Amino acid sequence: MTKLGAIKTAVATLLLVAPPLSAPWAETAAIDATISRTMVTTDDLYGGCMVALNVSPSDYNLDCPSGNWVTLDCAGELTSKSQGMRLMDSAQLAFVTGRSVRVTVDDSRKHNGWCFAQRIDVLGA
Repeated sequence: MTKLGAIKTAVATLLLVAPPLSAPWAETAAIDATISRTMVTTDDLYGGCMVALNVSPSDYNLDCPSGNWVTLDCAGELTSKSQGMRLMDSAQLAFVTGRSVRVTVDDSRKHNGWCFAQRIDVLGA
């Protein structure tokens, strides 16, 4: 094998086994749910705030844990802190009033493995 052939083989092998720079299989899903729990933490372990839905995002072909929790990122790593807190405000409104929500979950952005809810629509009665 020539030197050029060996280089081409090595490059081809690296392209096949190297992980992609972005996840082409990443997806988002709009999930109709109710919020069963809210959580706010003093550390940024789960993005500072999370909500538990009555359904699991993993049931919607998302690469999320089998639990029902999603992060809203009040810590400001996946969105701004103010945007994360506004998401939490909407989630708390829905929780307190018993309204349903439509949550758009993105499985390409996560805190400690938990998927990010990038949008919350509080639905009318």
